[in-house]
Amino acid sequence: MLQTVFKKSVYLVSHRTFVIFILLIASFNVYAATGKSFHFTNATGRAAITQNVTPELARMRALEDALYLAALQGGANVNGFSSVSTDTSVQDYFVVRPSSKILDYTILSENKSETQIEVNIRAAVGNLPERKCQRSRPLNFTLYKPHALINMNVPSWIDIYHSTLFNKILFSLNQDPLLSVDNAMDVTFSPKKLNTVDERFDYSSLISPQVRVKTGDYAVIPTLSITSQDVASRFLVSREIQVTLGMKIFRGGTYDLVENFEQSTVFENDRIALFQTMADLDKRSREDLIEIMEALIEPLTLEIITTLGCQPLTDTINLNSEQLTTQIGSDQGIKPNMLAITSGQHTPWTMFRVLSVSENNAILEPLDKARKLSDLDGKTVEFMEFN
Repeated sequence: MLQTVFKKSVYLVSHRTFVIFILLIASFNVYAATGKSFHFTNATGRAAITQNVTPELARMRALEDALYLAALQGGANVNGFSSVSTDTSVQDYFVVRPSSKILDYTILSENKSETQIEVNIRAAVGNLPERKCQRSRPLNFTLYKPHALINMNVPSWIDIYHSTLFNKILFSLNQDPLLSVDNAMDVTFSPKKLNTVDERFDYSSLISPQVRVKTGDYAVIPTLSITSQDVASRFLVSREIQVTLGMKIFRGGTYDLVENFEQSTVFENDRIALFQTMADLDKRSREDLIEIMEALIEPLTLEIITTLGCQPLTDTINLNSEQLTTQIGSDQGIKPNMLAITSGQHTPWTMFRVLSVSENNAILEPLDKARKLSDLDGKTVEFMEFN
């Protein structure tokens, strides 16, 4: 752990000379205002070259000094104590330790003379911010052919009406300005075929091209289940309808299932009673029942949009022509100068900056330009939500 010690000696006159050793401890902590925040900082470290210190050893010491100074700029913990010996001399000690972490760094320059080496670095200091859902990045959906399972005992008017619910879902999703929705509701979604079939050599794909979903986007299958059951009581039989409206979300590119979202409701459709006329007095109209079913759409779409919009934006880094690229870009909310991170080898994280971005592509540059790009190929990178 990086630390430094400051020592101060003074002499006190004391009439109690029989005191052999008294230890007085006073500890305190000093935190910089940015001690728990994330920021970049520059620092310069220096080390002397002597007969016993080689240039390479001096370079490492200068780098260590620069890292220590950079860490201190993120905040410091200061602890101190005083000791009194038999000759009444007081010695004060102060230990200064950085309270923040070096997440990643790069060497900007090195200057070497006959007597010393100077190393200038740029470091990412502090702690990564807690992920907060701002729901500010765009989401791209492709709606495939819905799946419907309707019980034979369900009234015919509900069977006829159910397709309207899917159109209402499409309409609801199109109302969100941050959503882009492609309507492929006449195409059957087949993850296995999309992952294995080469469309250039598949006859059915040539006649009816497959609808693919890009990395970073989502494939959506609306689902509907409607069942009917009779619930008997003492004087009547209530015919209840259970409606479960859902959407299965798959990740674009790999077509892995992300989550199955569902909303359900149960309502009474009919009554069979001994006094039928009285039982029909407070019977709900068909319009009321349609409104109950459509009320499932808003909480369902809101849950999906909130959940997906709060998930971290990640992708796999690919090394192409000596450039680190991703398959997601501005269409998924990536912007130039946005930061990204992946697990590091020599530091807790390896940090990147987005150099340039297109609709479905981004070029990344590591903070430490001395890193071998081949070591970063194939790693999973997560984009941070600020520039």
